[in-house]
Amino acid sequence: MTTHLTVLASLAVAILLSPETLILGLIMACNKRAPRLAAWMYAVGAAVGLAFGLGIGFMIAPTAPTDAKESSPTWTEFGVRAVIAVVLIAIGVQRSLNAMRGAPIKEVELQRAPAKKPDHGFIARTKAWFSARFGGHMGDKLPPWRVGLRSALLGFATMGIHPKCVSVAIAAGHQALQITDDAQRTIGIAVFAVISMLPSIAPAVIETVHAGGSAAIKESCERFLKTNGRWVSAALLLGAGAFVAWNAWKNMP
Repeated sequence: MTTHLTVLASLAVAILLSPETLILGLIMACNKRAPRLAAWMYAVGAAVGLAFGLGIGFMIAPTAPTDAKESSPTWTEFGVRAVIAVVLIAIGVQRSLNAMRGAPIKEVELQRAPAKKPDHGFIARTKAWFSARFGGHMGDKLPPWRVGLRSALLGFATMGIHPKCVSVAIAAGHQALQITDDAQRTIGIAVFAVISMLPSIAPAVIETVHAGGSAAIKESCERFLKTNGRWVSAALLLGAGAFVAWNAWKNMP
C-alpha cells in the first residue's frame, strides 16, 4: 500500500505543480463580469475531467489479485503498463527540456502573442470561430451563464483532454486498482484527487475569500511555476514512469 500510495501522491503532485492548470484557473478568476462563477465552474469542469481520466485508468487496469484468486499476467496487461510508462517518461523528458529552454506556457502565451503572419489553415479557422463566439480570452462581454459554461469546458479540457493531465490521471486510475484492499484503494484515490484538484480549486477559493486576489498573485505564480514547477513535476513523472516500467517488467508473462 505504501508504494502504491507514494506513486499516486507523486502523480498528483505532478498535476499540482503544472503551470497550465493553476494559471488558467487564475485567468478565469480574473473575469470582470462573473469572477467567482467562472472560477468555480472551472474547478467543476476540472473535477469532471479528472474523473474522466481516472475512469479510463479503471477500465484498462487489470483486476487486482486476491488471496482466493491468483491472477496470471497477460501480454495485454504488460502492454498497457508499458504504454503508460513510456507516456509518463516522455512527458517528464518533455517538461525537463521545456524547463531548460525556458519555453513559455503555451495555453497562456497563445492568448497574449500577436499574430505574426496570416494563416488560413484549420487551426486558424478554429481560433477565429472561438474568437467570434467568445468575445476575447477574458469573456468580459459575455453573459454570466456563458462565462460559467466556457469556464467549465476549459476546466474539463485542461484535466480531461490535455495530454499530460489526462495521461497522469489514467496512470493513477490504473495504479489505484492494483491496491487489493478496498478501503486503502479508496484512500489512495482520494489522496490523488485532493492533491490534483488543488490548483484548479485554489483560484475559486481565493476569489471567494478575497475578491481581486487572483489577479494580484497570477504573475508571481506564473513566474515560479514556469521554472521550479516544471523541474519538480518532471522529476516526479520520470520517477512514476520508471516505477510503472519496473512493475511491467516484473509482471511480464
